[in-house]
Amino acid sequence: MVHALNKGKSGEREFCKWLKDNLDIDTSRNLDQAREGGADVTTDDFLFEVKRRETLDLQSWWNQVVKAHHQPRNNHLIPVVAYRQNRKQWQFLISANFIGLQKGFIHLEERIFKKWALEIVKGLAESGPEWHR
Repeated sequence: MVHALNKGKSGEREFCKWLKDNLDIDTSRNLDQAREGGADVTTDDFLFEVKRRETLDLQSWWNQVVKAHHQPRNNHLIPVVAYRQNRKQWQFLISANFIGLQKGFIHLEERIFKKWALEIVKGLAESGPEWHR
């Protein structure tokens, strides 16, 4: 359990560095996430659930970030799952509402997410319809 917890913290720190290096976003881990039911990392635009695991559980992780998104302090943010397996790039899940579906998530590879997120950060992209589902 302790090893998994440390790996989770390490993954969150690694992802914060990725945000700085790729999107020029300075942020840190949400240290109150367990107590407040929030996500791992928040920015001005995004609410990230970060996973650094070999075994994938995408639906469960998506449910986690959607639950955190329903907190009043988070419902203006775009929920995203960021995950990475060993020796692989980061992968991302965003709401399927961005492609016109009512429920679920879609998968974006790192370079596609980066392009899309940069547009959000710069205010160039539309946030899409009801992305919080």
